[in-house]
Amino acid sequence: MKSIRRAMLATSVLGCLPVQAGNEAPVDTAAAEAGSSSSATGLLVGKLSGDTEWDRAWSVATLYKNDDDPIVQLFQLTGRLQLQSIYGYAGGGDSFNTSDFKDAGNDEIVWGNDIEARRARIGFKSKFFQNWKLDASFNIDVDGQDGPGGDTTFYKSFQEGGLTYAPSDAFNLSIGKKQVRFSRDQEISSTEIVTFERSVASNLLTPGELTGIWSFGKGIGGAWQYEVGAYSNARVAEFAESGDGGILTIGKLGYDFAEQTGLESCVTTFTYMHNSEPGYKDGKIDPNFSFNASPAFTDSIALTNDMSQGRFGMITELMYGFGFTGTADQGVDVPIAQSDILGFTWTPSYFIADQLQAVYRFQFISAADADGIRVPSRYDRLASGDDEYGNTYTAHYLGLNYYIYSHKLKLMAGMEYAQMGGGSYDGCTFLSGLRMTF
Repeated sequence: MKSIRRAMLATSVLGCLPVQAGNEAPVDTAAAEAGSSSSATGLLVGKLSGDTEWDRAWSVATLYKNDDDPIVQLFQLTGRLQLQSIYGYAGGGDSFNTSDFKDAGNDEIVWGNDIEARRARIGFKSKFFQNWKLDASFNIDVDGQDGPGGDTTFYKSFQEGGLTYAPSDAFNLSIGKKQVRFSRDQEISSTEIVTFERSVASNLLTPGELTGIWSFGKGIGGAWQYEVGAYSNARVAEFAESGDGGILTIGKLGYDFAEQTGLESCVTTFTYMHNSEPGYKDGKIDPNFSFNASPAFTDSIALTNDMSQGRFGMITELMYGFGFTGTADQGVDVPIAQSDILGFTWTPSYFIADQLQAVYRFQFISAADADGIRVPSRYDRLASGDDEYGNTYTAHYLGLNYYIYSHKLKLMAGMEYAQMGGGSYDGCTFLSGLRMTF
């Protein structure tokens, strides 16, 4: 906050200095200062922005914004809270709910017995010197009891963030930590996805939050976009050291066919990802952080399309993962035998009213080996007595989203029926929740 005040003071001082270039007349400093002052908004200058009460309420998170300030253009707090409850049953008649999810080792993120704090984060984003951005997001310890000796805690882990040089939409260069987003399903923020959970195939292939360097851009030649990146393949609470877990590289190339199709947007993207150490996992133990293993695939490819027109939207994805068989470093050597998988998802959506959206998603995954797929870990494995492994996985999701204030505040309800071919799992999960972001 002190740095923001210094920036504002420096701006005021600069605005008071007479400027003369060549034979040009001196600038009217009083007018310049008045213009600078009038263009600044934010809580620190006592000027909220927006046309509606909702806009002004959410603008409280913007501490300072002034595109004309030569030093600091933006400093804004960010955060998200996503709450949900579930109830499900499997074909054998075994039911499960949020309380069972809590008892399965997730007591830290379940409030009472019925509300799961799916995500709770806080952070900031900023822009300075016109071309530089700095942002960070932190996971909140929602039970506040994981400090040494049971001390109260607030901070859980560093989710993602970094420093970006952004001179144009066509070129951005970042260094830091980010969620490496393999598919279109993963590219869309959890605040804006129209289903409760992402698809099984994209979760299997996506490596999570990694430390590295990446570049991205859009609007090249009017319609092209790209992303390339190289990351340390260690999923840790803060930043990984160089070389931990080998190297993961990813490249994306996309094109917006809106002009050719007459649609508002029609972006087709091809993605390739290489993992030098499939299955790697940091061997540390931390009661406040889960060290997840890297996907057990050497190479992955995806072909996706995201199109929208008026009230209608549709995402189509085709993904393939080349499985790994061998030994993975997980603190100790662990044998892995992951078969190749092919995944397909289709997610159409339609606004049946201005604030009410209907969503359907179809998922299909096929594995090369008989037991190459396992049912998702988050909820489906709460059902006992079923064979969780098979060679095909099929799921149908149907949901309704009610947007109170766009994606910033919405209610969600949905159900998903899933079946494992080659196994015995056959179940349905009902979900309801609230999502808020600023």
